[in-house]
Amino acid sequence: RERERERERERMGGLITAPLSMASACLGSCAATCACSACKSCVNGLSKVSRGAYMFLFLVSIFLSWIMRDYAQPLMKKIPWIDTMGIRPSDEWFGKQAVYRISMGNFLFFALFSCLLAGVKYKGEARAKLHTGGWFMKIMAWIVFQVVPFFLPNESMEVYSMFARFGSGLFLIMQMMILLDFAHAWNDSWVNKEHYGWVAGLLALTSASYGLCVAGVVVMYKFFDPEGETCKTNVTLITVTLLMFVAFSVISLLPQVEHGSLFPSAVIALYTVFLCFSALGSQPEDYHCNGMGHKMDSTKLWIGMVFTLCSVAYSAFSAGSASASFSLTDNAYSTSSTPLVSAPGTKSMSRRDSEDEETGSTGDHAEFEEVDYSYSFFHLVFALACMYVAMLMTGWGSPAAHQGKDTIDVGWTSYWVKIVSQWVMGGLYTWTLVAPVLLKDREFF
Repeated sequence: RERERERERERMGGLITAPLSMASACLGSCAATCACSACKSCVNGLSKVSRGAYMFLFLVSIFLSWIMRDYAQPLMKKIPWIDTMGIRPSDEWFGKQAVYRISMGNFLFFALFSCLLAGVKYKGEARAKLHTGGWFMKIMAWIVFQVVPFFLPNESMEVYSMFARFGSGLFLIMQMMILLDFAHAWNDSWVNKEHYGWVAGLLALTSASYGLCVAGVVVMYKFFDPEGETCKTNVTLITVTLLMFVAFSVISLLPQVEHGSLFPSAVIALYTVFLCFSALGSQPEDYHCNGMGHKMDSTKLWIGMVFTLCSVAYSAFSAGSASASFSLTDNAYSTSSTPLVSAPGTKSMSRRDSEDEETGSTGDHAEFEEVDYSYSFFHLVFALACMYVAMLMTGWGSPAAHQGKDTIDVGWTSYWVKIVSQWVMGGLYTWTLVAPVLLKDREFF
């Protein structure tokens, strides 16, 4: 009887432990699955957060340049290989040296990543992890790049300032192209919805944009042509701005212009008015035709400077994320050669993949998922933006430019850069309207 009781206990134990072992196995597999899903979510999250992290580093470098330019002159004077001139230069010269060195460090940081990430097509590539991971090492490297330029001689900064003028021009052109592409994409998106609500919204935005354009022109005539002063240059530039946006707005409505639309014209018109207003505001504060210069107290100047710097950071962020706008083909990564490893869904994959397709098994091909934007181009735009910020803070490297505390982008060089940018923007948009009419044998998209 005792043996029978022991056998019954063993059976009962087996009946109890079997379900528990099965449950534990199921829980273990579920936990592993959840862990894998969590890891994938973290990786995808890092990919999305990475752009914001780079933008944060860029913003920190901008405000660090601002602080060093206005308040670090005594520290710069104590560096022997910087203060090597027989006649000690002004405090402003030392501030510009600090800006150039911080800008150069950030340019090298982003340029290095642009070179390392060139040609990355898939998120699963080893080099793609350089963009999304290793942030502790990145921050350490970023700090090193901020410090190293302060050990370089002054002659290297002169060369960099000349090179930065060219890079800043490229950044301005990228901004213009992004704005043109954005205006057309926004117009097409709302028009294609084929609903009166979206069309009404488009008309409202168009009317508001032109209303702001007219208001901006009136304000410029009032403040930049003060009573009792002769400001023919300002009046001429304001009038040219008015005639410019009226001209390309009328051209966009002509029946011969098939791709013309009033909303993109309104957006570009608003941008040209903004450029003219910003250019006139960049005139020196003591200039007799700058009616707004004497009305700007330190608080307003500080707010305007923060707004300008944040706008530059956002422009770099949006331009870097819109690499498809600068692609010469429909697919930014399309090539005529056959890759050694094809992406999922293509016929040229291995025999095993074709067998999986026949059996309905797709497998885990997450490593072949294409990147959302060009990592290399993203860092290239930020590298150029670093040069542009240096030019804004130093009056485009002009030795005659005077940048006081809590001011940015003030001086005659900045003034003419914006005016020329406005003319290029207006001419570029007008060309996009008339080019299909003049060159009928060419295809435009």
